[in-house]
Amino acid sequence: MTKTIALKNITQAFFERVVLDDVSFKCTDQDKICIVGENGTGKSTLLKLIASTAKPTEGNIEKQGHIRCHYIAQEFAATDMDMTIEAYITKYAGPSLFKKVFTNGNTLGFDLEKSKTKECRSLSGGQQKILALSVGLATSPDFLLLDEPENHLDVVSRLELVELLATYRGGVLFVSHDRMIIDAVADKVVEITGKKLYVTEGGYEAYVEHRLSRIASAQREYDKEAKRIRQLSENMTILKQKAFRGKNVAQYHKRLAEMSELKEKHRENDRPEDKKTMITLKNQGSGFHGGKLLCRIKDLHFRYQHAKSDILLGIDLEMRSGSHIVLLGRNGSGKSTFLKCLTGSILPTKGEITWADGIKTAYFDQHAEFKSSHTALEAISDALACPDERARTILGMMKFSSDKMTERIENLSGGERMRIRFGVVFGANPDFIILDEPTNHLDEVTWEILLDACNRSKSMILLVTHDYEFISELTHKTFWLLKKQSITERHKELVELIEELR
Repeated sequence: MTKTIALKNITQAFFERVVLDDVSFKCTDQDKICIVGENGTGKSTLLKLIASTAKPTEGNIEKQGHIRCHYIAQEFAATDMDMTIEAYITKYAGPSLFKKVFTNGNTLGFDLEKSKTKECRSLSGGQQKILALSVGLATSPDFLLLDEPENHLDVVSRLELVELLATYRGGVLFVSHDRMIIDAVADKVVEITGKKLYVTEGGYEAYVEHRLSRIASAQREYDKEAKRIRQLSENMTILKQKAFRGKNVAQYHKRLAEMSELKEKHRENDRPEDKKTMITLKNQGSGFHGGKLLCRIKDLHFRYQHAKSDILLGIDLEMRSGSHIVLLGRNGSGKSTFLKCLTGSILPTKGEITWADGIKTAYFDQHAEFKSSHTALEAISDALACPDERARTILGMMKFSSDKMTERIENLSGGERMRIRFGVVFGANPDFIILDEPTNHLDEVTWEILLDACNRSKSMILLVTHDYEFISELTHKTFWLLKKQSITERHKELVELIEELR
């Protein structure tokens, strides 16, 4: 018997902010559905409603049959941090499923059995995610509900997760920004935009085609309305004069109301835009060190105090202006430690890092905060000490409309705030940029903006990401492989390097 969950005329509001407005949706335990949309549109909210961890403001949720759901949030629950791995598995899966959980953990790249006495708070973000996923998969619920399951997983673990989800015997509903995972797992895509749901049969490419068609239709309607506003504006003076003389008064008020309604609609909804965020990033990188050696790393070692062995061992590398380097490695292999050595936040145990004189660097921090009372324009101006005109240019590159530039940051979506952070990094025109997992939590538009910014940039870029599609779309890249405590430059295809990391 097929089990179903049906959302009927659901409205969800948080105080005065409506996230979902009178939406209906049905899923079965045979569906594999990806939920997409810009940050802040209600993707996590929709999952929580289906999981019954949240109740709708209005509407009903009907479940046919005895249904078991297992919900895994974006981040590991703070209330579970003090538990050991063993206790966590006992609580959420039960002693009879230990073997199954351990098998899933090994597949995803973490030996849970060997680490079962460790407290969850001592685990890395990737290890916590593997623990949560391993337990969820082992319990075999009718519906597995996953909020950005790829977060913190390295590129190899993501590929293994795809296999587990694609072959899972049950319904899978997941929020994801990883196109490779969407295409490999989803047979339907649900987009949340404008407080409504739009369902597309098929994977990511089918969704893109459907979305572009819908946007084109909306563009035509918007342009038609704009033409009508112009016509009404041109005729309004004459109608007003006639009404003043007592003629056609009803027609004047009717046309005035129509024009006011259309103008209000246009103020609230910008003109629909194409999926492709065609932006131009000019003068990226100072060019002062063009093609020249920026940094030389010689015999670099690093070992934490009281550790039994080195994390980094005998690394010799060079970085030159204009090159775009992707650093690949499994979770826990030392990528973050290496970046900390480069930025000077920790000192190497042995070896040298030598920079050329006058190097201007920028480090992307996805947790950087801005004053909530400031506007996007003020945030850029303050961070880069630049005039408003320059700040407007940078925000334009980040796809901000004129109105959004002057909106308070506290009213912006998560994706828009992330674009401000990227604006600070690329707008500084640095010689060297470090991007440490910048694709985490990115909505589609911001993902496109970042990719385009990287591909157009003349700055030296060192990128750490586990987003297979992003790496594939990055042009003119060089791979560095971190394995067995050492980093080497490799001239192979991405798929071959991933096999080496397995």
